[in-house]
Amino acid sequence: MKIDLKTFNQLNLVLMFGITVLSNIFVGMGIGWLLDKIFNHSFWMIVFMLLGIFSGLYFGIKDLLREAERYDKTQNSTKKTDNKDNNNINN
Repeated sequence: MKIDLKTFNQLNLVLMFGITVLSNIFVGMGIGWLLDKIFNHSFWMIVFMLLGIFSGLYFGIKDLLREAERYDKTQNSTKKTDNKDNNNINN
């Protein structure tokens, strides 16, 4: 059985996106829960949960874009190397 590393890398990206989003949501909910207990208003729980959702999505998408850019750079450098090898063989 052969393991495809490209598929494993893509699954890792999905897992890291989920962990990033969920961890930000839980941290926001935790801060909101603490403020809710201190001030006795559920307003803080809602506000910090929404902030956690927005920050989680922001940083998750930011990480995905950074990984996509890194993947494109890797693909472009591989193409340039392949083109140089093909030019040397043809000459």
